[in-house]
Amino acid sequence: MKYGKLLYFVTFFAMVVQAPFFLYEKPDELMFIPLILIFGLGAIYFLSKNPDREDADFQINIFLIAFTIRIWVGFIIYGIDFSAATGDEDTSGYMTGWYVAENWYKNGIDGVFTDIYRVFVDKQNLGQSMLWGMFMFVAGGPSRLIVSIINSFAGSILVIVVYRLAKKLFDFQTAKVAAILLTFWFSLILLSAGTSKEILVICLEWAILYVAVRNQRKLTQKDLFSVAPLMLVLYTVRFYAFYICAAALFFRAIISNKKHFVRNSILGFLLVASLMMILNASGSLSRDYTQLDEKNQSVDSWRKMTAATTGSGVNVYSEYKGSPAAIPVATIYFFFAPFPWQMFGGSLRNGFAAVENMALIILFIIGLPAIKIFFKERFYQVLPILVFCTLYAGFQIWGLSNLGLAWRHKQTIMPLFFLLVALSLTKNFRKNLFPVK
Repeated sequence: MKYGKLLYFVTFFAMVVQAPFFLYEKPDELMFIPLILIFGLGAIYFLSKNPDREDADFQINIFLIAFTIRIWVGFIIYGIDFSAATGDEDTSGYMTGWYVAENWYKNGIDGVFTDIYRVFVDKQNLGQSMLWGMFMFVAGGPSRLIVSIINSFAGSILVIVVYRLAKKLFDFQTAKVAAILLTFWFSLILLSAGTSKEILVICLEWAILYVAVRNQRKLTQKDLFSVAPLMLVLYTVRFYAFYICAAALFFRAIISNKKHFVRNSILGFLLVASLMMILNASGSLSRDYTQLDEKNQSVDSWRKMTAATTGSGVNVYSEYKGSPAAIPVATIYFFFAPFPWQMFGGSLRNGFAAVENMALIILFIIGLPAIKIFFKERFYQVLPILVFCTLYAGFQIWGLSNLGLAWRHKQTIMPLFFLLVALSLTKNFRKNLFPVK
């Protein structure tokens, strides 16, 4: 992992040279080129502050390799217009950023405050439009490549977050293996290079989990001040993920120190209660409850409609209605579909996902030995992560209706699989791979 800087700068200059030829009819897209430089140099600057030079060099290089891969994939998909082959389910989502930018052009500072109120109070799950809109405002027009670069940056930051998480929980070698797996996992590359908000949500969620467990002895004031803005942003991007992360934080507060179980339970309760009071006072809590209540009442019809109107729809709950097998079958679909026999059906992305799922089964088997370490030696440290992944996966399994959506949401919990695999490889197989002579 010594060639990250070389690959990054070669990629930057390659984009400077070739992008104008491919994008001469879409000049607004060219704003993505300076973003490559800004994001890359910014990451190098902050990561180089680490006093451990070996650790800093690895983080810089793995980040730049991940960023470079995602830049190229995004450019191939949207710059060369290869999206028809890979599948393009977000043909209009990125435009919410331009709608925000247009509002700012027309209404100035009033438009900014209107959008802030809209994403925090009035509407759900639109926080990403503010982020994308800031850059489109500068570009002067809608741009998918701008969104792709922002998402690529978030996907590369995710690599660093999981690396640091693994290093805190386990060791340097486990962290390196986990970071490499995330860097080259194709589904995460596609999500990062794409223009959906999914990778932003995943990055925020795992950043929150990292802050929650990085201090293994106790939660500090610094942790709380760090996690608060992340939670606030997450709430505007995906509201139910906010509540799932809040549950994980509550568990972390309770078990951060077994000697102070009662005190930490009270502090955790006060933290969650304070957040709930703020949300209730703003009217957001009642709005979210109404949304979830409506979803609960209409989930059956929604599953059927989505399954019937999308090419990758599944009718698990209809086929197994009233049977206890429905949830186990839906769980298998969530984790392992599309299956190998579905490899040649649908888009190119669907084929890659089927191949990848076969690799996922192998990874699952490899990661099994690490479960003992998770539950026996690191249970209290990893419990918030397990709580989050269980609740998130359960929520998605409950509403399973489409393999494409399942594929996206499954990537949220993939870092947990990579932690298990990395731990197994470094702890259980290291002696076989590198026997002591």
